[in-house]
Amino acid sequence: MTSHNAPGINNLTGILYMVAAIFTMSTMDAAAKWLVHADYSVFQILFVRSLMNVVVLLALVPFMGGLRLIKTNRVFAHGVRGVLGFVAPFCFFSALRSMGLAEATVVFFISPFVMTALSVPFFKEKVGVHRWGAIFVGFCGVLYVVQPTSEVFDPAAFLVLGGSLAYCFLMLSSRWLGSTEATFTIVFYVNFVVMLCGAIGSVFYWVPMPVADVGVAAIVAFLSLIGNFFIIKAFTIGEVGVITPFEYTALIWAVLLGVVLFDEIPTSNVWVGSAVIAASGLYMVYRENRKKPAV
Repeated sequence: MTSHNAPGINNLTGILYMVAAIFTMSTMDAAAKWLVHADYSVFQILFVRSLMNVVVLLALVPFMGGLRLIKTNRVFAHGVRGVLGFVAPFCFFSALRSMGLAEATVVFFISPFVMTALSVPFFKEKVGVHRWGAIFVGFCGVLYVVQPTSEVFDPAAFLVLGGSLAYCFLMLSSRWLGSTEATFTIVFYVNFVVMLCGAIGSVFYWVPMPVADVGVAAIVAFLSLIGNFFIIKAFTIGEVGVITPFEYTALIWAVLLGVVLFDEIPTSNVWVGSAVIAASGLYMVYRENRKKPAV
């Protein structure tokens, strides 16, 4: 077995951080869905969210090392990553106009499989037959949820898939960019670029927001920052193979929040597809743990 006593490793705390992160991000998605249903454009939602985050991050700069945190020689790379950071939530939030929270979340879970496949050309990683099999089964699970040949097919599923693909490239770029940039720098610039993209679109779609709705937008902003912090902490102190399966708690929260806040009862295809996707993902984690050398 892999040792759980490595310096700095605390899997139990890592699991708690991951569960908290997934709950936080799922709640953020629900709050964003509420704003979407209140007829605010996704441009405006993302602009307000990122503007609040940038203000908070700038306020933290003096306490976390000064202006050196926002100095970078990789402006283009941050710009590309920021555009991806805009496209991913833009597609997902837009899809929530017609899709249920649980259904959209299940479809979005194609991302772990896509990231595994993309790791081959981008990072020269080896993906064996077992993981390719899990990727195929997971994709079949997504197809079962979407049911593209059905009369009830929602074209918004393509938005979720597009957002998931953007998210995959966003995460892969984090690994590449993180080799030279501080976490704070990466988080700051992705929010800054998302703010600029949202501002451009908001010029055409802006509508006044009452105080209550500004409060909901503030909740979205706060949850996005806290959720990212929890995720970073989880992967910092916990073993990836141990904490990754707890990402699938998002399926539970999406169902509960959808039922409580929006009266959305998932259909049978969502339940079955969720089980297939979760089983495929957990099998990939199982195979990764088996490959680790015993110490």
